[in-house]
Amino acid sequence: FFFFFFTREASPSFISRRFAEEGLEVGLAISLHEADDVARSAIMPVNRRYDLDELIGACHYYVERSGRRLTFEWALIAGRNDDAATARRLGKLLRGLKCHVNLIPLNPTQGFDGAPASLPDAREFVEVLGRSGIPATVRVRRGIDIDAGCGQLAEASSKEKAKERLRRRGERAGERPEKAGAESRGERTE
Repeated sequence: FFFFFFTREASPSFISRRFAEEGLEVGLAISLHEADDVARSAIMPVNRRYDLDELIGACHYYVERSGRRLTFEWALIAGRNDDAATARRLGKLLRGLKCHVNLIPLNPTQGFDGAPASLPDAREFVEVLGRSGIPATVRVRRGIDIDAGCGQLAEASSKEKAKERLRRRGERAGERPEKAGAESRGERTE
């Protein structure tokens, strides 16, 4: 018997159909990161399509049908989602749901100016969730040195793919790759 976790920005219908109704025996981890729709939509555009009520409703359905515990991933961002009030909102949102919250201090990422939560703030977050009956663990940050934190691999991959497209475009036009890249950025190449 093998265990693996499937993590994604899940659509509620995907959770209901693929995991609850088909009886797939996998652990499901859902990126949550905020406890209200306005804040979550600001950092996770998928929330504009599938709001928290719909997502959490699908999570309750999944747990009822499968009997399995859900895992929620929460990147702790200093001054944004790492305070006691946010932990109380999260506890209220997840009340009655068989789940566990993985708290991960944010990995620094180019293009996002947030900072990781302090360890004392992370511990307080765990305590507040615990008082709401929600178990949580502060996870060790990994992948920082190779930009492999949540969302970082996709960002790095996108940048590399863009560079490769520019290089190929320049080769097809008979130009040197560095010249094609400079022109696409609006730089002079003379």
